[in-house]
Amino acid sequence: MNGNTLYSSLLQEWTKGLLKEESLISVFTHIRDIPYAIVPEWNDSDDIIRRMVTENKGWCGPKHHLLAWMVQQLGVRTRYRYIPFRWQDQPFHYPESITILFPDLPSSVHLCLEVFLAGEWKLIDATWDPRLKRAGFPINTWDGGSDTIPAVCKITHEPNLTQRSHDNQEVRITFVRRFNAWLESIREEERYN
Repeated sequence: MNGNTLYSSLLQEWTKGLLKEESLISVFTHIRDIPYAIVPEWNDSDDIIRRMVTENKGWCGPKHHLLAWMVQQLGVRTRYRYIPFRWQDQPFHYPESITILFPDLPSSVHLCLEVFLAGEWKLIDATWDPRLKRAGFPINTWDGGSDTIPAVCKITHEPNLTQRSHDNQEVRITFVRRFNAWLESIREEERYN
């Protein structure tokens, strides 16, 4: 099954019998509920979104690309919103195995979506899955018409944001591995509480 066939099938499943606003909410919720995980090895792949759906994990990029495609299929204009941020500035209660990496961790860029509804652009962010709420992650619910909050706190100013040092690549890879493992441990604890 190719990507568009898969996405069309999901869109049909997630919106069957729903009105437009209900369909928008359903699509948002289904994509938000995909467990958040950064999978760097997918970046060289042409089928990141398909892998996200079939492996049931993904990060802000593929989540919002799929959300944009589905919202457009429902007749709503979209545009991407890029938010520069630093992981170390986020209000999460990180374990020490992660915080020790912060001095060398480069900045990142978060991707979310804006949708054009009732004559206005609204920011919607489907990044964090609900099982992360216990650890202080901002889990968005969407009413199909209002703004949600961004998943990250943005940087107000930082020089050289787009310059990523190769020296920090190893730190970034270590961070991703530890961050994903931490999120999985949060979900495991949630399952048993």
